[in-house]
Amino acid sequence: MPLFRNRYGLWLLFAVVFLQLVPSAHALPAFARKYGLRCSACHEAWPMLNYFGQKFKDNGYQLMNDRDAPIWLNPSYWPATFRMTPNWHRDTQNRAPFDLESIPGTTQSGSGERSTAATGFDLSGLDFHTAGTLEKNISFYLLPSSDPTGAFHFEQVFARLDNLLGSS
Repeated sequence: MPLFRNRYGLWLLFAVVFLQLVPSAHALPAFARKYGLRCSACHEAWPMLNYFGQKFKDNGYQLMNDRDAPIWLNPSYWPATFRMTPNWHRDTQNRAPFDLESIPGTTQSGSGERSTAATGFDLSGLDFHTAGTLEKNISFYLLPSSDPTGAFHFEQVFARLDNLLGSS
């Protein structure tokens, strides 16, 4: 029971229970939302595509109907996903030098060694996924991402041109 007397032990227990209850999600469901389909319409198990999903991809992420037009938007469809990953860290240094004068309430002089520990949460940055169609047979995927300092860069940029000059 000494683990639960420590507040970090309680946070660890809470995190483990919370992570067990949260369902895993790995895909960007933008196309499923746009066309009103379930993710399983295109995927057997993420990221594996079934036959319908492969045909959808080969057609430039289009169903070849009126919903393909960029101006047609289901009100529940917004082609963006944000992702931020928090990290917990613990930095420990054994035998860290210190001066006795730096300890409040002491009148002793000299130096010594002791262990120090620092813990906390950091954010690894922010990812902004967006995908969609720009025009018939032109689709895109963008992943602008920031580092922990807030500087943005493009991690991935894809454009796809389909059905050009009668080709599939």
